[in-house]
Amino acid sequence: MSQFAGWLAQRYRNNRRLTEYEIVADVRKFDSSTMAPLDQGIIYLDDDCIEYVDRHFLYRGWAAMWGGVVLGLVFAFVLAIVYATLEMHAEGKSVSPEMTVTVGVLGVLLLGFVVFTYWMLLGRDIFRYQYYPIRFDRREMKIHIFTGGRGGIVSAPWSGVRFIIGTDKPTGPNDGVTYDLRGLVMDGDKVVHTFAIGSDSGSNPGITLAHWEMIRRFMEEGRSELPFPPLQLYTSVEPTFRNAFIIHVSSAGSGLMWIALPLTLPWAVFRFLAMKLCRKPVWPASVLRHGSSTTSGMPPLRAPVVYGRVNRAGGRADEMERFWKESIAAAKSRNDEVRSRLQQSSITA
Repeated sequence: MSQFAGWLAQRYRNNRRLTEYEIVADVRKFDSSTMAPLDQGIIYLDDDCIEYVDRHFLYRGWAAMWGGVVLGLVFAFVLAIVYATLEMHAEGKSVSPEMTVTVGVLGVLLLGFVVFTYWMLLGRDIFRYQYYPIRFDRREMKIHIFTGGRGGIVSAPWSGVRFIIGTDKPTGPNDGVTYDLRGLVMDGDKVVHTFAIGSDSGSNPGITLAHWEMIRRFMEEGRSELPFPPLQLYTSVEPTFRNAFIIHVSSAGSGLMWIALPLTLPWAVFRFLAMKLCRKPVWPASVLRHGSSTTSGMPPLRAPVVYGRVNRAGGRADEMERFWKESIAAAKSRNDEVRSRLQQSSITA
């Protein structure tokens, strides 16, 4: 499925030149200045910094769930072989050399399959980081991308990153295209690092433009130009089962929640387990040296403890809901226009 691109499928390619699609999909070639900025995964904001989760944060647990299913089937198969062997011994039958060879070959194949499953699924979800934040530093006009591993972070100047409406080829004939906001760190005319910011926009490229407008307006015009209030942060990064349940079970909506429960509830359980088996990302001191800035008089906004929990005092939640409905509808109204322009390229990323 294309929503897993860059994580479980269709890995991002670096050390290359821009594709035709990426040239056409540059967000600065679209006029987003009249759009209402949309929050697609902000977890922190002050006068000098805005921070997002990575694109795959909301999908975490999926790889662990299917990896667990595969390993469960392998374990069941091994138990079946052991049981059959014990039964033969109990009946006084000996194991033939041919059967020994067959079991040995199967064992090697199963071991290889287990290693492959960990590499492609389990290892992408557990013993890693709970999320991979992207921080936009307005004071320094830099972008910091948390990557974990040996490098830790990738930092680039604001002017050295090309932002595009990202998309990928569907992996199946019935899969739709999923759009996201993607950053390409450039070294001259060469792409050296690729990252995706915040939640994807599903099948709505117009929402990706509104997502970009939030970042552009903050970096180029300042926090005072953002819609706060009424907008409040709703994305929580706390690794609790309650948040896992809200993200994967409750997000299906009251109409589909019970129908989707056989899939979404195990997904929520595996998300919770995956989060508990991962580390919390920590920025190095060089990134955090400025601390929180409140020169505008507005306090920093931080991610809530419970996903989606907003301040309802004074009707703020109602104001936020109205803002979201109107802004999302306006963004979706540009879908056809954006898709038409993206189709000028015959090459997809």
